[in-house]
Amino acid sequence: MLALSVLATVFGGWVFWYHGGTRITAVGIYNLAFAVFVGFSGLYHVMTAATNDPGVPLSTVVTLCYFGHVTTWLLFWSGDSSSPSPSPPLPAASADARTAGWAVKYGCCLLVLAVATSIAVPQPFPLIDSAGFVGVLLLGAGLLRGPLGRWTVLCGTLVAVAFAIYFIYLFSGFGRIVIGTLALALLVVLSHRDRRRLTKAVTFLGAAPVLLFLAGLRAVDPGSPGFAADPDGFKSAVSPLHTFAQLVSLNANGLLPHGWGATFFNASVALIPRALWADKPVGFGADLVPLLTPELVGTGHSSAALWHGEWLFNFGLPGLALMIPVTGLAVRGIDRILAWASSRALATPQAMGAYVAALLAAVGLFDLVWVGSFTYMARTGARLVVLAVLILAVGWVFLWAVRGAGTGPAFDDRTRRLTAGLGSAAPGSGDRRS
Repeated sequence: MLALSVLATVFGGWVFWYHGGTRITAVGIYNLAFAVFVGFSGLYHVMTAATNDPGVPLSTVVTLCYFGHVTTWLLFWSGDSSSPSPSPPLPAASADARTAGWAVKYGCCLLVLAVATSIAVPQPFPLIDSAGFVGVLLLGAGLLRGPLGRWTVLCGTLVAVAFAIYFIYLFSGFGRIVIGTLALALLVVLSHRDRRRLTKAVTFLGAAPVLLFLAGLRAVDPGSPGFAADPDGFKSAVSPLHTFAQLVSLNANGLLPHGWGATFFNASVALIPRALWADKPVGFGADLVPLLTPELVGTGHSSAALWHGEWLFNFGLPGLALMIPVTGLAVRGIDRILAWASSRALATPQAMGAYVAALLAAVGLFDLVWVGSFTYMARTGARLVVLAVLILAVGWVFLWAVRGAGTGPAFDDRTRRLTAGLGSAAPGSGDRRS
């Protein structure tokens, strides 16, 4: 168990370090999540000598996860710059002053709007958090990829202040992975201007302190009622591996009902408000409650069993084999989109929006590895909806402004003069007006 957990941690970290050269890629993010939720989780269970028996040895499930993951890498990711050879220079993905200013302005607006709404509306609303998340990321992309990016300390300070505002006013203490993914998204932006893997080194060096900090947010003081349940705050990070082992045990004994893809359909409708669809299907984590913790049915509790657990739940052991090509192709597709979006000149709000959308899809892979497709769609989908509404609104305002500027006597006079100039210029004469 110890050897397999070390292998899973080292392999996931190795792929993160080498894939994409200096860039942090979607494949690298998926492998980093694997290192945390499988490798680190296995190490945690070994070091704490947990006595809660899931029904099968944890080494068995780590073996399934590890060799399935390595197979996915060999078949689909090993040819994508995963070797330690020097990477070519990064193509430019800079934003001009106008687009960078647009991103900073609307990023600040989204963050302020989210904070103000969270203060005015006591009950949490998912789109509020998503608006703040997108706002911080837009602000960071505009500062770090724009002309001001050369002032690294200044831009870094402003981004850190925006991140702190999000943490103080929009983070409720639950869903700590959101804080980690937001920080990772900003590091991905920073890596696109890095040519010496400094950003990846910072990510590695900061991983342990960040894990300890996030765990401390949920750790319960000794003597309190919840101390026995989560004494060190790591439960939500390490329990998915244990839950996956429980599913493997149930499947081996013929007690695991198979969803036959139902959880993926449920994920596809995750963004439909329950107020509009009272009987909307629940997510994969809620499906596990009657099986594993029936005493918590009706309390809103859900369980995490890794992305692997969702495939096992749907199709049994063959699902773990089917997971390999689906995951390999999907993650590689997101990786290609991120590479395309980050290599374009960010000269329009649409290009900046595509860049931020690719970042959101990539960092959301942490949620996918942790708990499956429903949470990925609910969180990443909501952030993409906020971003899409912003881009569409900006496009509408732009068209309205152009149409507004294109009316009146002054516009008609400019049009007549331009038409006259075009008519008097001979073809190929080089008249600048033509």
